[in-house]
Amino acid sequence: MESPEQVRSSRLMKIGQRLQLDRPLLFALAAKCWQAVSGPVTLALVISVFSVAEQGIYYGLVSIIGIQSIFELGLLNVLIGQSGIETARISKGESIDGQANQLAAQRLGLLIRSSRQWFLMASLFYVLSGWCFGWITLSPVNTQLDWWMPLVVVIPVAATSIGLAPALAILEGAGFRESIYRFRMVQIVTGSIVVWASLLIGLKLWTIVMATCVQAFWASYLVFVRHADFLNRFRKLPPPTDGFSWGRDVVPMQWRVALISVAHYLSSQLFVAVIVGRNSIESAADAGRLGATLTMTTAIQMLALAWVQTKFSLVSAHHGAGERETAGTMWRQTALVSTALLCLALGTLFGVIVAMPLIGRGWELRFLHPWQLAVLSVGLVANHLLAVQSFYVMARRANPFWIQAVVGLLFTAAAVWIFGRMYSTSGLVIAYAVATALVALPLHSWAYLGFRREK
Repeated sequence: MESPEQVRSSRLMKIGQRLQLDRPLLFALAAKCWQAVSGPVTLALVISVFSVAEQGIYYGLVSIIGIQSIFELGLLNVLIGQSGIETARISKGESIDGQANQLAAQRLGLLIRSSRQWFLMASLFYVLSGWCFGWITLSPVNTQLDWWMPLVVVIPVAATSIGLAPALAILEGAGFRESIYRFRMVQIVTGSIVVWASLLIGLKLWTIVMATCVQAFWASYLVFVRHADFLNRFRKLPPPTDGFSWGRDVVPMQWRVALISVAHYLSSQLFVAVIVGRNSIESAADAGRLGATLTMTTAIQMLALAWVQTKFSLVSAHHGAGERETAGTMWRQTALVSTALLCLALGTLFGVIVAMPLIGRGWELRFLHPWQLAVLSVGLVANHLLAVQSFYVMARRANPFWIQAVVGLLFTAAAVWIFGRMYSTSGLVIAYAVATALVALPLHSWAYLGFRREK
């Protein structure tokens, strides 16, 4: 019989092997590292090509395109999980016409068909919403930059990503993680190269159109070429005979997460649109400085969360095996390290912006004032702690604290919109920091600590 130390050593060895051999994870981390490295290069080109007001229009258009995440409603995670369940039920090496796995195959086919119809409708609503929101936000801003034609073109192209998103989620759940993550990395790398080339040759706002076309191209390749046979194999099957349906068995599973995802987007992803929508040249300039700063802070946040995501599956596995203490210790260490990395990186960015006047090229005029970045960082750290708590709850396979999360996030969203419109960037960052750190995080932490005590 093995000693406790031998058992622990064996577990650690297995964990290490799992980390080394998980190629999809390596591709995901490589993609995030590329974003962190390529982001400053893109930002430098944006600063060199656009005036500070035009920079605001550029990031405002990017923010408008990003509302597509609202229309996903958190259903992609449901599709990944449901696809994984049904695929696991299909016996390896057995025809999908076999009695043992026929219903599972039919349910997977229904997922493919129904999700396609659902997201095609969502993409149409996105096009109409994107055009309207973009026109309302940008039309009163008087700059020399012609933004309306890029807006008209880019929104339908971005809608392609919404229409293809369910197929990619189903493929990921069905076991094609390596393929999906590898091509996401290729998508990000080629997108960066296209953005750099477009900025260098003077395409200005059409750069965003070119980058969006790259995303649509790779998604279309995966769905219609590389994995078309797999999707068509199940899509053509008849409906399941066990009563399984999209409306009853899929959509209701994620309504809590859908509410949280929409509230989170409204509270933290429309900063630039809020400022540029104040409708003046000064507001466009403020939006440009905010957008440039958020480019850097977003990359920092992604790297900090990447550390959390690398440990998520391991913590889930420990909880599944009943090893609660091991999982808790690992998660505490993960939370501490990721938060420390976030604070260190934000502090470094603060130091860089403080030192920019010494360079003498006027770059400090393209970013937030140091004190504004410091206040914003308080909200970013609080938001990171919210994400860490949510990941732990999901690792325990428990429902999220949707009431506390939605109330806190909607309060933050209202504060950001009201004070951002009234007092521009200074009002926005103060409102975000105060609402996130003093309302959203305490509400969520109260529920989180109760969950830890009960479980």
